[in-house]
Formats: sequence, C-alpha cells, structure tokens
Amino acid sequence: MTDPEKAGKAQSQGAPEYGSGESPPCYRMEEIVRRTGLTPRAIRYYEEMGLLAPSGRTAGGFRLFSDAEVSQLLRIKELQTLLGFSLAEIKETLQADAARAEIRQAYQQTTDPRARLGLVERAAALAQSQVRIINERMARLAKLHDELEQSLGRLRARREQLLSEIANEPVDMPHDNHNPAVPQAREER
Repeated sequence: MTDPEKAGKAQSQGAPEYGSGESPPCYRMEEIVRRTGLTPRAIRYYEEMGLLAPSGRTAGGFRLFSDAEVSQLLRIKELQTLLGFSLAEIKETLQADAARAEIRQAYQQTTDPRARLGLVERAAALAQSQVRIINERMARLAKLHDELEQSLGRLRARREQLLSEIANEPVDMPHDNHNPAVPQAREER
C-alpha cells in the first residue's frame, strides 16, 4: 500500500489529516502487536507512562500508529530487553533521542559556525548523558558477573573436593543380584 493509500485509509477511518512530511497513522493495534511482539497491554502501558502517543484514532476510537511509532516501540523493547532499562531510563533515553533529532535538524538548517558549534555541544551533552546511563548499567552487570564467577569458582572447588572424597571412600559391596562380584544363580526355565 502506498503512502497516499495509507493516508486515505487512515482518513476514511476518522483520523486527522497529515501534512506531506508526516507519517500518517495507518496501523491498528493488532498489526503493531504482530510487528513488535509486544502485548496490547504493554503498548497501552507505555502510552499511559508517556513513552508513546498514537498518531490518531479511528472513528470507533481504535488507536492508529505510524511507522515512527512502530520504530519507537521497537526502541523501547530493545532498551528493556537488551539493556534492562527501567521505564524512567527509557523515558530519559527517548527524550534525549528526540532532542538530538531536533538538534540535527537545526544543524542542517543553519550555516553559521557559531550556531552549529552550540548545537554540536548540546548534542554531545545529550549523548554523554546516555553514555553515563549505559556505563552505570554496565558497571552493575560487571559486578553481578564477578559475583557469579566467584560463586562458580567456589562451587567448582567444592565439587572437586566431593569427587575426591567419593573416590577415596571404601566401597561397600552389598550382596544383591546386581553385584558382579557375587555369583548369581541361573534362572530356571
């Protein structure tokens, strides 16, 4: 389906009209669930938390999402699953992403070196705040990794000790039918 067809579809479903630079809302919740792997409940929760806003609604009140919102949902999912970010950290990251996009656009619209320098410095500060969040997360993960490695080392040493104790135990020779040292009577037929 082409963009004009999507826009027409969205408009016929009661969505507001969009300008040429905007991505019209064209996907309903079912399609978003299929494309992102998220549950409708999670998507609504992200909306409640201010992490996402659907572009429009149908005449019946169903949410409509654009490609940009699909990308944002995938970014939220990535931040949660890959980095284990909290919703507050995700919100901060999404705000920094949006601010950097605005700075990038402002940079492209000016040729003044002083203005561009200020924009670059603002973008660098935003990127540094995101690096700080990731560094904090990595430090916590490294600490957890080290603790688990130490625990694993202790468990391996304990295992070796127990195997050594078992190897040095005198072997009890129970008198049962499964002991090869005890001759067994033949079964009569």
